[in-house]
Amino acid sequence: MNSDDLNKLIDELNINSKSAFDDEETISLLKNLKDLKEAYYKDKDVIKSIKAKKKRKSSLIAATLIFFTSIQLFNLPFIGTKIGDGTLTPSYNIVYAMQKAYDSVKTIVLDTSIVETNIKNNKVIKKESWKEIYAGPLSYRMEGCDQILIADGTKTLNYDKKSKKGVLKWTNPLASPVLELKSQVDDIYKYGNYKLVGSENLDGIDTNVIKVETEIKKSKVKVRIKTDTYWIDKKTNFIVKHEELNGDVKRIVTYNIDFNTLVNKDDLKPNLPEDVYVYNTFDNMYIFNSIEDAKKASDFDLIIPDKLPTGLKFFNAWKYKKDPNPSNPYNHSIQLCYYNEDYTKVVYIEEFKKGDKILIKISTNFVHGELKPTIDDLKSKYRNIDITLSESSVY
Repeated sequence: MNSDDLNKLIDELNINSKSAFDDEETISLLKNLKDLKEAYYKDKDVIKSIKAKKKRKSSLIAATLIFFTSIQLFNLPFIGTKIGDGTLTPSYNIVYAMQKAYDSVKTIVLDTSIVETNIKNNKVIKKESWKEIYAGPLSYRMEGCDQILIADGTKTLNYDKKSKKGVLKWTNPLASPVLELKSQVDDIYKYGNYKLVGSENLDGIDTNVIKVETEIKKSKVKVRIKTDTYWIDKKTNFIVKHEELNGDVKRIVTYNIDFNTLVNKDDLKPNLPEDVYVYNTFDNMYIFNSIEDAKKASDFDLIIPDKLPTGLKFFNAWKYKKDPNPSNPYNHSIQLCYYNEDYTKVVYIEEFKKGDKILIKISTNFVHGELKPTIDDLKSKYRNIDITLSESSVY
């Protein structure tokens, strides 16, 4: 049975666009089965056994759901990575369970410890810790040794403990460690060349250990391999440790997750001294909630991309108020912000007018070439543009 046969099989369960199912769990199972169709179905006997039940639709539904559910529950060995040569390993089920765990997070308290070291001389480059109270993609409170960040959905207060000053600015959802983790997990599930390398007990926690290798293009001909190792709690499917080797820098992040503390709105309050000076960046900029309003406010023909990665939607746009200094480049600039539905993927497009040229700076946490079609499309349509792309630069 080839992938087209399996596609027909799934279409039989979802005639036209109306599904026979109305519960989210079943629909989710069917969606994931469809995602697996080309890469994972290598066992012909299993496929034949399902196909034989096509005579009765109810039997087909039951067989398909039992088969896929058994993959989830019992970690069947013929399900594995969908990258590379298609070799099937048990690690896929771990990654799938991990993605489900992070998708289910509504509120959580997370302690994060970060240590970065130069592996050539063992010198510590950075050492910091954060406590995050997470109440949703745009609502969180983070406190570290030197800073406090509070996001309330539209704006973020960044308070520096040493200077006792604050800055009010727009909210970047990926400043949240919880959403950064969820973004990483989504990438592992979708792109990562991952494999299960063992198990380990970390401070009394039994973990599965997976290794992920990612190709980072430094130029058209040079490619660097970034290696990530994750320790995943076998009980909760959450990451408890992450080790990243990126060139000569080793970054070790450990996570302590508090599942017992209930999060409420009072937990997100700043609780800062009354006399704190806060610089409000919104006093110096305009915010636009539609592309049409952004176009009207721009003093040049704003370029709107047509081919963005699937799932991204326009969030807002902003521009600085005019500076009396005519040489300030931000006098002729505007930034467009795009997010996916759960705020784990972002694209920021900043456009500058410079003479007859429009300079476009794209920042994103997509790192697998997803923006190439966007850039190619823009270059084919506009001759007066220069584009620079900065990947994984928004954290």
